[in-house]
Amino acid sequence: MKKTLFTLAMTCFAFLSNAQWLADGTALTSTFTMKDINNVSYDMFTMLNSGKHVVIDLSATWCGPCWAYHQSHVLDNYYDKYGPTGTSVKDAQVFLYEVDQATTMADLQGTGSSTQGDWVTGTTHPICNEASTSTVLNKFLAPGTTSYGVPAVFVVCKDKKLYQVSTGLTTEPGLRSYIAQKCGVGPLANEEVMDIDFSYNVYPNPASSKTIIHLNLDKSNTVSYSVSNSLGQLVYSAPQSNLVTGTKDIEINTASWADGMYFLNLHVGNRNVKTKLVIAH
Repeated sequence: MKKTLFTLAMTCFAFLSNAQWLADGTALTSTFTMKDINNVSYDMFTMLNSGKHVVIDLSATWCGPCWAYHQSHVLDNYYDKYGPTGTSVKDAQVFLYEVDQATTMADLQGTGSSTQGDWVTGTTHPICNEASTSTVLNKFLAPGTTSYGVPAVFVVCKDKKLYQVSTGLTTEPGLRSYIAQKCGVGPLANEEVMDIDFSYNVYPNPASSKTIIHLNLDKSNTVSYSVSNSLGQLVYSAPQSNLVTGTKDIEINTASWADGMYFLNLHVGNRNVKTKLVIAH
Protein backbone atom coordinates (compact mmCIF):
# COMPACT_ATOMS: atom_id res chain seq x y z
CA MET A 1 0.00 0.00 0.00
CA LYS A 2 2.79 2.41 0.87
CA LYS A 3 4.54 1.80 -2.47
CA THR A 4 1.28 2.55 -4.29
CA LEU A 5 0.96 5.79 -2.37
CA PHE A 6 4.54 6.61 -3.22
CA THR A 7 3.90 6.06 -6.94
CA LEU A 8 0.90 8.38 -6.75
CA ALA A 9 2.88 10.97 -4.85
CA MET A 10 5.71 10.92 -7.36
CA THR A 11 3.17 11.23 -10.21
CA CYS A 12 1.69 14.31 -8.53
CA PHE A 13 5.20 15.58 -7.98
CA ALA A 14 5.90 15.33 -11.70
CA PHE A 15 2.70 17.18 -12.71
CA LEU A 16 2.80 19.84 -10.02
CA SER A 17 6.57 20.41 -10.18
CA ASN A 18 7.59 21.86 -6.79
CA ALA A 19 4.35 23.77 -6.24
CA GLN A 20 3.34 21.67 -3.23
CA TRP A 21 6.36 22.80 -1.22
CA LEU A 22 6.74 26.32 0.10
CA ALA A 23 8.66 28.67 -2.18
CA ASP A 24 12.34 29.33 -1.59
CA GLY A 25 12.85 32.21 0.82
CA THR A 26 9.65 31.59 2.79
CA ALA A 27 10.16 32.51 6.45
CA LEU A 28 8.94 30.30 9.26
CA THR A 29 6.63 32.30 11.51
CA SER A 30 6.34 29.81 14.35
CA THR A 31 8.52 27.09 15.77
CA PHE A 32 8.02 23.32 15.98
CA THR A 33 9.65 20.46 17.84
CA MET A 34 11.07 17.17 16.55
CA LYS A 35 11.90 14.13 18.65
CA ASP A 36 14.52 11.64 17.49
CA ILE A 37 14.56 7.87 17.96
CA ASN A 38 16.66 8.33 21.11
CA ASN A 39 13.84 10.44 22.59
CA VAL A 40 15.83 13.69 22.33
CA SER A 41 13.71 16.75 21.45
CA TYR A 42 14.85 19.60 19.21
CA ASP A 43 13.08 22.95 18.94
CA MET A 44 13.57 24.61 15.56
CA PHE A 45 13.68 28.24 16.74
CA THR A 46 16.02 27.36 19.62
CA MET A 47 18.49 25.93 17.12
CA LEU A 48 18.13 28.85 14.71
CA ASN A 49 18.43 31.46 17.47
CA SER A 50 21.68 29.83 18.62
CA GLY A 51 23.15 30.67 15.20
CA LYS A 52 22.73 27.28 13.54
CA HIS A 53 21.15 26.48 10.21
CA VAL A 54 19.11 23.28 10.01
CA VAL A 55 19.14 20.73 7.19
CA ILE A 56 16.21 18.32 7.15
CA ASP A 57 15.80 15.33 4.84
CA LEU A 58 12.11 14.43 4.49
CA SER A 59 12.18 10.78 3.42
CA ALA A 60 10.39 7.44 3.77
CA THR A 61 12.00 4.07 4.40
CA TRP A 62 10.13 2.45 1.49
CA CYS A 63 11.17 5.12 -1.03
CA GLY A 64 13.88 4.09 -3.50
CA PRO A 65 15.09 7.62 -4.40
CA CYS A 66 15.17 8.44 -0.67
CA TRP A 67 17.39 5.43 -0.05
CA ALA A 68 19.71 6.40 -2.91
CA TYR A 69 20.11 9.90 -1.46
CA HIS A 70 20.68 8.49 2.02
CA GLN A 71 23.33 6.13 0.65
CA SER A 72 25.29 9.08 -0.79
CA HIS A 73 26.12 9.90 2.89
CA VAL A 74 26.24 13.60 2.00
CA LEU A 75 24.28 14.57 5.13
CA ASP A 76 26.45 12.36 7.34
CA ASN A 77 29.55 14.04 5.92
CA TYR A 78 28.01 17.50 6.34
CA TYR A 79 26.96 16.76 9.92
CA ASP A 80 30.37 15.31 10.79
CA LYS A 81 32.07 18.49 9.57
CA TYR A 82 29.61 21.25 10.56
CA GLY A 83 27.35 19.67 13.21
CA PRO A 84 27.47 20.29 16.98
CA THR A 85 30.53 18.04 17.40
CA GLY A 86 31.94 18.63 13.91
CA THR A 87 35.52 19.08 12.83
CA SER A 88 35.00 22.56 11.35
CA VAL A 89 32.64 25.44 12.09
CA LYS A 90 29.89 24.04 14.32
CA ASP A 91 27.06 26.01 12.72
CA ALA A 92 24.67 23.28 11.52
CA GLN A 93 22.18 20.68 12.66
CA VAL A 94 21.01 17.86 10.38
CA PHE A 95 18.00 15.53 10.55
CA LEU A 96 16.57 12.57 8.72
CA TYR A 97 12.81 12.96 9.22
CA GLU A 98 10.71 9.88 8.34
CA VAL A 99 7.46 11.26 6.92
CA ASP A 100 5.34 8.09 7.06
CA GLN A 101 3.84 7.91 10.54
CA ALA A 102 3.22 4.16 10.08
CA THR A 103 6.93 3.42 9.76
CA THR A 104 8.29 1.16 12.50
CA MET A 105 11.73 0.92 14.08
CA ALA A 106 12.08 -2.40 12.26
CA ASP A 107 11.62 -0.54 8.96
CA LEU A 108 14.31 1.95 9.96
CA GLN A 109 16.62 -0.88 10.95
CA GLY A 110 16.08 -2.68 7.65
CA THR A 111 14.20 -5.69 9.00
CA GLY A 112 10.61 -4.53 8.46
CA SER A 113 8.28 -5.06 5.51
CA SER A 114 8.37 -1.48 4.17
CA THR A 115 12.02 -0.59 3.85
CA GLN A 116 14.86 -0.28 1.38
CA GLY A 117 17.55 -1.17 3.94
CA ASP A 118 19.12 -0.28 7.27
CA TRP A 119 18.74 3.48 7.75
CA VAL A 120 20.19 3.56 11.26
CA THR A 121 23.58 1.84 11.18
CA GLY A 122 26.31 4.29 10.22
CA THR A 123 24.01 7.34 10.26
CA THR A 124 25.68 10.00 12.38
CA HIS A 125 22.94 12.66 12.42
CA PRO A 126 19.63 12.41 14.33
CA ILE A 127 16.77 10.34 12.90
CA CYS A 128 13.16 11.22 13.71
CA ASN A 129 10.31 8.72 13.38
CA GLU A 130 7.33 10.30 15.09
CA ALA A 131 3.82 8.92 15.45
CA SER A 132 2.38 12.19 14.08
CA THR A 133 4.26 13.94 11.29
CA SER A 134 1.83 16.69 10.29
CA THR A 135 3.24 19.31 12.68
CA VAL A 136 6.60 19.17 10.91
CA LEU A 137 5.40 18.52 7.35
CA ASN A 138 2.93 21.40 7.43
CA LYS A 139 5.81 23.82 8.01
CA PHE A 140 7.19 22.96 4.56
CA LEU A 141 4.03 22.28 2.52
CA ALA A 142 2.05 24.97 0.74
CA PRO A 143 -1.49 25.47 2.12
CA GLY A 144 -4.03 23.08 0.60
CA THR A 145 -1.42 20.49 -0.39
CA THR A 146 -2.78 16.95 -0.40
CA SER A 147 0.14 15.07 -1.97
CA TYR A 148 3.87 15.51 -2.19
CA GLY A 149 6.98 13.76 -3.43
CA VAL A 150 9.92 12.51 -1.40
CA PRO A 151 12.80 12.82 -0.86
CA ALA A 152 12.59 16.54 -0.19
CA VAL A 153 15.55 18.21 1.47
CA PHE A 154 15.42 21.69 3.00
CA VAL A 155 17.81 24.04 4.71
CA VAL A 156 16.36 26.53 7.20
CA CYS A 157 18.77 29.43 7.65
CA LYS A 158 19.28 31.15 10.98
CA ASP A 159 17.14 34.05 9.67
CA LYS A 160 14.30 31.45 9.58
CA LYS A 161 14.03 31.43 5.76
CA LEU A 162 13.86 28.01 4.12
CA TYR A 163 15.23 26.77 0.79
CA GLN A 164 14.79 23.44 -0.97
CA VAL A 165 18.06 21.61 -1.60
CA SER A 166 18.50 19.56 -4.77
CA THR A 167 19.07 15.87 -4.04
CA GLY A 168 21.53 16.02 -6.91
CA LEU A 169 23.95 17.72 -4.49
CA THR A 170 25.62 14.60 -3.10
CA THR A 171 29.00 15.96 -1.98
CA GLU A 172 29.70 17.88 1.21
CA PRO A 173 31.58 20.75 -0.55
CA GLY A 174 28.74 21.12 -3.06
CA LEU A 175 26.13 21.21 -0.30
CA ARG A 176 28.19 23.70 1.72
CA SER A 177 28.56 25.95 -1.30
CA TYR A 178 24.78 25.99 -1.88
CA ILE A 179 24.02 26.65 1.79
CA ALA A 180 26.68 29.37 1.88
CA GLN A 181 24.89 31.09 -1.00
CA LYS A 182 21.48 30.89 0.64
CA CYS A 183 22.33 31.32 4.33
CA GLY A 184 25.47 33.45 4.19
CA VAL A 185 27.70 30.91 5.95
CA GLY A 186 31.35 30.59 5.01
CA PRO A 187 32.03 28.24 2.08
CA LEU A 188 35.79 28.73 2.37
CA ALA A 189 36.19 28.19 6.08
CA ASN A 190 39.58 27.00 7.27
CA GLU A 191 39.73 24.06 9.64
CA GLU A 192 38.97 25.00 13.21
CA VAL A 193 42.05 25.74 15.31
CA MET A 194 42.07 24.34 18.85
CA ASP A 195 43.79 26.16 21.70
CA ILE A 196 43.64 26.08 25.50
CA ASP A 197 40.04 26.65 26.64
CA PHE A 198 38.85 27.83 23.21
CA SER A 199 38.83 27.15 19.48
CA TYR A 200 38.41 29.51 16.56
CA ASN A 201 37.90 29.65 12.82
CA VAL A 202 38.19 32.56 10.37
CA TYR A 203 36.02 32.52 7.25
CA PRO A 204 35.70 33.25 4.44
CA ASN A 205 39.42 33.38 3.86
CA PRO A 206 40.18 34.80 1.29
CA ALA A 207 37.61 37.47 2.15
CA SER A 208 36.02 40.24 0.14
CA SER A 209 33.40 42.36 1.91
CA LYS A 210 33.64 40.72 5.33
CA THR A 211 35.25 37.97 7.35
CA ILE A 212 34.01 36.25 10.50
CA ILE A 213 35.85 35.03 13.58
CA HIS A 214 33.87 32.01 14.79
CA LEU A 215 34.90 31.67 18.43
CA ASN A 216 34.00 28.75 20.70
CA LEU A 217 34.81 29.36 24.38
CA ASP A 218 35.00 26.50 26.86
CA LYS A 219 34.69 29.05 29.66
CA SER A 220 33.92 32.77 30.02
CA ASN A 221 36.88 34.95 29.13
CA THR A 222 38.08 38.35 27.93
CA VAL A 223 38.44 38.70 24.16
CA SER A 224 40.01 41.34 21.93
CA TYR A 225 41.40 41.31 18.40
CA SER A 226 43.29 43.45 15.91
CA VAL A 227 44.39 43.27 12.28
CA SER A 228 47.65 44.53 10.78
CA ASN A 229 48.82 44.63 7.18
CA SER A 230 51.93 43.03 5.71
CA LEU A 231 53.99 46.09 6.77
CA GLY A 232 52.95 45.66 10.40
CA GLN A 233 50.65 48.70 10.33
CA LEU A 234 47.49 48.46 12.43
CA VAL A 235 44.38 48.63 10.22
CA TYR A 236 41.70 47.50 12.65
CA SER A 237 41.28 46.88 16.37
CA ALA A 238 38.46 46.15 18.79
CA PRO A 239 38.36 46.85 22.52
CA GLN A 240 38.43 44.06 25.04
CA SER A 241 35.07 42.52 25.86
CA ASN A 242 33.87 39.86 28.27
CA LEU A 243 32.28 36.86 26.56
CA VAL A 244 30.47 33.96 28.17
CA THR A 245 30.93 30.26 27.48
CA GLY A 246 29.72 29.10 24.06
CA THR A 247 29.99 30.26 20.45
CA LYS A 248 30.23 33.81 19.15
CA ASP A 249 30.49 35.07 15.55
CA ILE A 250 32.51 38.28 15.31
CA GLU A 251 32.09 40.02 11.95
CA ILE A 252 34.79 42.32 10.53
CA ASN A 253 33.93 44.61 7.59
CA THR A 254 36.75 44.35 5.03
CA ALA A 255 35.01 46.00 2.06
CA SER A 256 37.30 49.06 2.07
CA TRP A 257 40.56 47.22 2.67
CA ALA A 258 43.13 46.91 -0.11
CA ASP A 259 43.81 43.49 -1.57
CA GLY A 260 46.67 41.65 0.04
CA MET A 261 47.89 39.72 3.06
CA TYR A 262 46.89 40.70 6.60
CA PHE A 263 47.48 39.24 10.05
CA LEU A 264 44.69 38.76 12.58
CA ASN A 265 45.77 38.87 16.22
CA LEU A 266 43.27 37.25 18.59
CA HIS A 267 43.61 37.64 22.35
CA VAL A 268 41.60 35.29 24.58
CA GLY A 269 42.46 35.73 28.25
CA ASN A 270 46.24 35.51 28.43
CA ARG A 271 46.50 33.63 25.13
CA ASN A 272 47.53 35.37 21.91
CA VAL A 273 47.11 33.62 18.54
CA LYS A 274 47.83 34.91 15.06
CA THR A 275 46.41 33.82 11.70
CA LYS A 276 46.82 35.01 8.13
CA LEU A 277 43.92 36.72 6.38
CA VAL A 278 43.83 37.34 2.63
CA ILE A 279 41.69 40.11 1.14
CA ALA A 280 40.72 39.67 -2.52
CA HIS A 281 37.92 41.79 -3.98
